[in-house]
Amino acid sequence: MAKKAFKFILLTLLCYLLQSSVAHYIAVWTVAPNIALALIAVVSIGLGRKYTFFLSLAVGYLLEIMLPALDYISLILYPACAMLGALAFSDKSERKLEEERSMGRRGGNLPAHVRTILCALLSVAVFEAVHLLYIYLNGIQLDGGHYQRALISIGYTTALASVLQFPLRWWLGIYKLKKAR
Repeated sequence: MAKKAFKFILLTLLCYLLQSSVAHYIAVWTVAPNIALALIAVVSIGLGRKYTFFLSLAVGYLLEIMLPALDYISLILYPACAMLGALAFSDKSERKLEEERSMGRRGGNLPAHVRTILCALLSVAVFEAVHLLYIYLNGIQLDGGHYQRALISIGYTTALASVLQFPLRWWLGIYKLKKAR
């Protein structure tokens, strides 16, 4: 338990540090990926909703304190986007699966690696949509450049999540089987 807590705290700090310092240097077409949301998507599928909430809240809080862009936007948006992705794509409970089977639907979860990509896609799409809405509500006319940058960010972050999920899942010990008692 202490080892898992240590890894989780280290991952929280790593999310913040990568987002605040490294993301700018790995920009493609001057668009930086959202590394924090990519890593949070991996945690959403691998560890569940509780870990997702605490990780996204801590990263949003750290980004809000250290790199304030807009008042409270990181503090609100990171947990909201991450939890939306986690609610849509995290593991279904046995009860939910049984309800789906009893209603004649295919009851099951998609493979975890596919759900991680979809979770990252949904989270960063909501994140970028809110940013575009904020720009529009401030009286700036949106043009093709705004939409293009948002789409590049969505694609880049999703691709980053699809690559980072394998080493992160291994490091968190998700691939290990639990011993039978």
